[in-house]
Amino acid sequence: MMNSFDERVDELLRQGAERVLKAPQSWRDEVGKAVVTAIESDNLPFVESVIRRENLIGVMHWANSILSDPNGPITPVISSELYAIIREQVRKGELDISLNGYRVAQNITWRRWMRIVFDLTSDKHELQAVLDRSARSIGDYTDAALAILSRFIDAERAELAKGAPALQREVLQQVLSGKLGDPFSAGQRLGYRFDRSHTVVRIWAMDVQPDSALVNRATDQIVQVLGHAPGLRVEEGESSIFLCFDKQIQAAELESECPDGVMVAIGRLGQGFAGFLESANSARIVRNILAGARNGRRVADHDLVRLQTVLIPDDGAFQRFASDVLGDLLRAPEDLKRNLLTYLKQGCNAAYTADQLGIHRNTLNRQLDRVNDLLPQALGDGNRMNIAVALEGLLWRP
Repeated sequence: MMNSFDERVDELLRQGAERVLKAPQSWRDEVGKAVVTAIESDNLPFVESVIRRENLIGVMHWANSILSDPNGPITPVISSELYAIIREQVRKGELDISLNGYRVAQNITWRRWMRIVFDLTSDKHELQAVLDRSARSIGDYTDAALAILSRFIDAERAELAKGAPALQREVLQQVLSGKLGDPFSAGQRLGYRFDRSHTVVRIWAMDVQPDSALVNRATDQIVQVLGHAPGLRVEEGESSIFLCFDKQIQAAELESECPDGVMVAIGRLGQGFAGFLESANSARIVRNILAGARNGRRVADHDLVRLQTVLIPDDGAFQRFASDVLGDLLRAPEDLKRNLLTYLKQGCNAAYTADQLGIHRNTLNRQLDRVNDLLPQALGDGNRMNIAVALEGLLWRP
């Protein structure tokens, strides 16, 4: 049973709530401006309008509930528009900007509320009771609203991390393009930790119109060959998959086991968020080189094409260099050039090279004689490096 003091406190709460409901437009504008100041978004005008309205509705809903029952629980009201904005924020990696508005609105409302209460009574006991109950009520309302929205955000992030390939592709592209540069937010949305080592591997179909399941089957097979599951797997489309492993991967591990119909580009090993971006960029460069090469390879890593990353920027200059160094050998059969490159890489050891190539040493010697006939200058110590560079470059040229 309530005593007269409790009834007086209830009455003061109702009177205060009435004043909130009749608050002048200037007060509402103050709340709206403060909320907007706390928000940063690419779609700011729309986000501003929804969150400004959402917070104003929340204040009015709280006041109406107090007017109706000063002691009853107050269930937060959250619009479908706000849920839609939060879902978009999660996809873009914006760190809960809509939640900031609730705390800002709570602070502004509390300051205004205190002025109202002090205007209603000067009795210190009444002031203490009204302020204590209203502080708990406003705090509980805000906490309940934030808890609902936080659970929704967590659910959206979990859904994004585990499911929807289109959303994962979107997030990955934002990370790779630099639009999403916060490692914590990017990691939450991708379901991936960046505080470790990374080797990005990209697998794609060789045919223009491949079997839609080909790349996934090939990826599963490659993962099985490696014996190590990737920490991140994103379908970049029907014909391409982006993987990231937490250890170094080398082309030699997959060269003889690469499934038919696909090609594999392996980036360099990186560390942390910056290392992830570096590995992804490295894999992109390897992919571009491998896709245009005429050497029949289907797997390449950064080390294998390292020289090409230097030679590629000016193709015209390289072609002139190769023509000057190789002369008529430039137009010789591909197997002759490949065997010569192997010979140079093996330190010009004819016996070991012949064994590596699976041919008789006399056959190799005849090929080397043919090479000397075609070169502008006979093979010797002074030109071996330039010849090797030219042959290696041609190996990866379209």
